[in-house]
Amino acid sequence: MTIRLGLANVLCFLTISLGNFACAAPSISIEVAIEPGVALTAPQQWAKTLGKIGLSRVQLRIAHADDRPQVLATSGERIKVLAILSRRNELVLPKRRFKSHQLAALRKYFKELPLDLAEGDDPRGRFDLTDQQFQTIYTDFESLVDFSTVGITRTELLSRLAKKFATPVEIDPVAKVMLTKLPLAKELRGMAAGTSLALVLRQQGLALQPEKLRGKPLRIRVIRYDHRIETWPVGWQSEASPRRLAPKMFESLTLEIAGYSLTQALNALKPRLGVPVVMDEWILRRKNIQPDEVQVKLKRGKTYLKKAVDRILSQARLAGELRVDELGQPFYWVTQFGEESLRAE
Repeated sequence: MTIRLGLANVLCFLTISLGNFACAAPSISIEVAIEPGVALTAPQQWAKTLGKIGLSRVQLRIAHADDRPQVLATSGERIKVLAILSRRNELVLPKRRFKSHQLAALRKYFKELPLDLAEGDDPRGRFDLTDQQFQTIYTDFESLVDFSTVGITRTELLSRLAKKFATPVEIDPVAKVMLTKLPLAKELRGMAAGTSLALVLRQQGLALQPEKLRGKPLRIRVIRYDHRIETWPVGWQSEASPRRLAPKMFESLTLEIAGYSLTQALNALKPRLGVPVVMDEWILRRKNIQPDEVQVKLKRGKTYLKKAVDRILSQARLAGELRVDELGQPFYWVTQFGEESLRAE
């Protein structure tokens, strides 16, 4: 007779059977949220792996939509961590991801975690950095791209800009493999370094992650993009009003669009907008949206430019948002908003 257990039954069995493990103070427990699509045998394999680390408790459950890798609580000598078991069979922890065979690296991570959390008394904010550390990164990313980017590779762009930074830049092995040698077609001269790099790396499924580990200097990592890990955004929300940022986008005019693709319509309107239009090419590929083939139309009438642009974007299942780079320069970011493309902060 063959017995088949559903995922929920497997998780329940594993959680009960794990029990408590011997551990050193402070005690660390982990809650593993399992994404849909994970192989049925993966939770059991990870339970065995984590059971060898010396954690006080290992709990497995099905992931919720808002789960993110994070330290959930620290009280006295107890630490609780939320991790994600991805459909790629990787354990995604705060700032790190591991394969099941990386037992030594996992053990080292949990051994150093209490020290990482205890380092310094200054409050932590974005990217788990102090205000001073964040400002150091932000100042680096305010560097101007003062050369043409057309025809150079992403690696060359990264190398030339990194020379201007006070903070070292390191490329993860996986990210290094993903960096292609294809030349850039987009001109980024005049844009801030942070937004420029975040943009061209995102196009290849990569991202920038500022990081400060215990006993190690502040650094900037180039990593494979993962929406559950906080990474440097392509632009920021401005304190200035949209009308002040891009006054031409709010000018009224009589407009009609017919017989144009989205690309053709945007190209025709760009000179009037007064700000660059930047397409999220990574999302376009992910969602199989082809602006060259999507036909758009707008009935003749009086409107203002931003409303007209937003209406034709919606016909391609896209939306736009005014953002600024680290130098405060505005641009119009076009994407499909969701968990893999968040609104600007």
